[in-house]
Amino acid sequence: MKIDEMLKIIQDIDSDKMNLYMVHRIKSKRKNSKGYSILNPTIQSEFKKQLKTIVIDELNYYKELTPIAYNPVGSLADNVEYAKISDFPSISLLQVALENPVEKYNFSNSNFACFIYEFPYVNKKGETSSLLVFRRTNKFKKFKKGFMGYLVDGSFKKLSNKDILATDNNIDFIMDDKIAYIFQHISFERIFNLRNEFRDKAIEVLKNKKLSEKIENFDKLKDIALDDQSYVKRLAKLSDSNNDPTLFLSNLEDTKKVIEDFHLDIEIDKDNDKLIFKNESQVSSIIGLMQDAYYKTLIGKSIGMDKRR
Repeated sequence: MKIDEMLKIIQDIDSDKMNLYMVHRIKSKRKNSKGYSILNPTIQSEFKKQLKTIVIDELNYYKELTPIAYNPVGSLADNVEYAKISDFPSISLLQVALENPVEKYNFSNSNFACFIYEFPYVNKKGETSSLLVFRRTNKFKKFKKGFMGYLVDGSFKKLSNKDILATDNNIDFIMDDKIAYIFQHISFERIFNLRNEFRDKAIEVLKNKKLSEKIENFDKLKDIALDDQSYVKRLAKLSDSNNDPTLFLSNLEDTKKVIEDFHLDIEIDKDNDKLIFKNESQVSSIIGLMQDAYYKTLIGKSIGMDKRR
């Protein structure tokens, strides 16, 4: 479904039919296992109307932008990214949790990850579906030891309850059951805690035997790369692309020319037909070779490196 189609559905929905959810991320006792607990509070009709207006205004802006494929390495300003829901196991976990929301909670509101605005509708097949709009919560942690309040007839009234959450006039992304349109790249990654998923993908890339066979001291390189989130994201991107991460090792003469042209501090052992990894300063360059990120323009013959490749 396209953004303008989502916008039309939301415009036609009675605001009283929408739901507000508050998402709390949880960890189970099993190692690396995670999930979500969803709170479904009752909200007033006026608040629902305000939320609907916010979503409509935001989608009216974003519908004018051409969506580009989600890139874990990062997003350019004023871009809309799109991603397949099926590519992210964390989203499936949240969808399951949404089927059984709770009305009360026994955890701190400072642990909420985001709000979800749900817009239920009947699809073309006559089935009930939903559009889900996400917005990270604004938490007023700085007032835990301070105070906040409001003015009434010239007098300052202190708020006695400091456990406050707030939303604003922005949204981070919207999704149906197949696709997500992402307006705030970092929010998408943090709400679904994609750090572990990126790491798993990076590890799969680094398992390629050719890398360990053709790069001396590869284990040291791997440890350093997996300890840096920027490197992890670049490697994770390789797992989702058609690029062969070992292509640069197939013909070391071509790779040597790239090393010379870009003045890379990488040594080639011609006798053993290997690259030699020595220290951390070489990691970015070697990952760049894995990405085939070094280029020369056809007309101006300018050279450069595209880390987002």
